[in-house]
Amino acid sequence: MHAQNDCRSAEYKKQLINNSPQLIAKIAQVEAFTQSQQKNKTTITNGETAGTTGVPAIINIPVVVHVVYNSSSQNISDQQIFSQIDVLNKDYARQNADTINTPEIFRQFAANCNFHFELAKVDTLGYATTGIVRKHTSILAFTIDDRVKYSSLGGDDAWDDDKYLNIWVCNLNSGVLGYSSVVGGPKDKDGVVILYSAVGVNGSAAAPFNLGRTATHEIGHWLNLIHTWGDADCGDDLINDTPPQQQADRGNPQGVIISCNNAPYGDMYTNFMDLTNDVSMNIFTNGQRDRMQSLFAPGGERFAMLSSTALTATPLSGPVSTTTSPDNGNLTISVFPNPATSMVSVQFNDVSIIGSTLEIYNQAGQKVITTNVNELLVQVNVSSLSKGIYYIKTGDGKSRMISKLIKM
Repeated sequence: MHAQNDCRSAEYKKQLINNSPQLIAKIAQVEAFTQSQQKNKTTITNGETAGTTGVPAIINIPVVVHVVYNSSSQNISDQQIFSQIDVLNKDYARQNADTINTPEIFRQFAANCNFHFELAKVDTLGYATTGIVRKHTSILAFTIDDRVKYSSLGGDDAWDDDKYLNIWVCNLNSGVLGYSSVVGGPKDKDGVVILYSAVGVNGSAAAPFNLGRTATHEIGHWLNLIHTWGDADCGDDLINDTPPQQQADRGNPQGVIISCNNAPYGDMYTNFMDLTNDVSMNIFTNGQRDRMQSLFAPGGERFAMLSSTALTATPLSGPVSTTTSPDNGNLTISVFPNPATSMVSVQFNDVSIIGSTLEIYNQAGQKVITTNVNELLVQVNVSSLSKGIYYIKTGDGKSRMISKLIKM
């Protein structure tokens, strides 16, 4: 029986291999490359190993978050997502405040992994984006069958994994906190899936998984880390500076836990790749850093992401957004410029719309602007709105229309 705080990445990997046995050779190829990278490490003055050769000092990861929700409580806020990105940046740079809780004997192995995560600014077509996609679904709860990754199955399609880290946030079956794709696996399945109540540090985040560490853990898998116990009784996580460990540690352990002849210091249960509560996790090691960075070395499985312009490109000027009324094909609404920063113009083509009300809603369904349609060209000041995606609604009956607006 699975415990409540389960990461299902190992189970997912077995399932994927069973369905696609040819994946075994690809995984072996990735591992051979990783091991070859580990053989050429230099030592710097404080005894740590230097970062992986051939990768930048800071590895920037553009992120797109797909919020796939059935109920309003699952449609987590932008602020909750922002808090998760902040947690990732602190955990992967060892700037998390709870580094003081790392047992003294293990602090010598603690690493700044030199990863920086940021919501994408440019989408796959080159247009501006907030890096957050929201989609309502009829699915009550997803499992590790990847349905959440396909629009045709009730989820949302992945963005190009050579340019973005896909994070799907949704409701998962009871007992599942999250799971990660397999490095070298199918591109359209690449990314991590997180339970909506285990994201970030506010909103729906629920103790004991309310410090954003589920995403830290699952992205560790996305970066090719294995659980600290090697997913076997005293298994091998392929990391030299993590002690052997019999099985997953859970809850909020204290003191020294001896297993697999790892005396006198015991399990490294504060490692992000164990299964303890969020409050107990606080360390990646130098060896884990090197393994993760190896993916971004020339020839590595994620090397292409270093060329992503999702954070740096100048967005294309959005085309005029034109929407036809579904009930009256003669009526159209055109929105420009789109994206907009201050003033947006809304153009109608039929006088029958005059006298109706124009409303702008945010992605949570809250009305944020209301104005009257007194002429065919209406100008609306949106400068007070936060950056994000909004929906312009106007008219009713045979004149109803909806158009999307991106606020920059």
